[in-house]
Amino acid sequence: MKREFQITNKYFIKNLNEGNKEAFKILFELYYPKLLYVAQSYITNREDAEEIIQDVFLKTWKKRKKITSNVNGYLFKMTKNLCIDYLRSKKYKLGKIISTGQLETFINLSALSDDSAILIVEEELAQTIQNGIELLPEKCKRVFIKSRIEGLKNKEISDELNISIKTVENHMSKALRHMRFHLREFLSFF
Repeated sequence: MKREFQITNKYFIKNLNEGNKEAFKILFELYYPKLLYVAQSYITNREDAEEIIQDVFLKTWKKRKKITSNVNGYLFKMTKNLCIDYLRSKKYKLGKIISTGQLETFINLSALSDDSAILIVEEELAQTIQNGIELLPEKCKRVFIKSRIEGLKNKEISDELNISIKTVENHMSKALRHMRFHLREFLSFF
């Protein structure tokens, strides 16, 4: 019988903090394509985008002992910051020599400052929310959906499901605790 091994965020971060090269390799393989996609959304030169992502992982390795939670948010935020730094340096040079590429870089800096690079993280968040809802017990899930998705008040939910308002409140309390726990990695990022 084969035992399944599940890496928890806490265990994974502990291994990163201790300098486990296998954990870092897994981190690199999981995040490199996503981070490169974010960088390429704003930096037109692929080699520059790749260099930024290499810097992200180099800085992550150097600061691995300081990572305490939310690896996902840490990597995306660092990518965004390094892209902004890169684009700011290009903006400075724009004052001296104006070219189409540099003008495009300046426009990309404005877009990045508006937080549009966060779209990938938002998609992951939406999927995590959906997964969290699916894990709720059936009655609790129905109450949560009626409240948070359909926008019904507790009294309306009580009437529709033929349960007491106190039961609705208990289900909501349980659902919110569950969702806070399920979304803990995202809560410190946004």
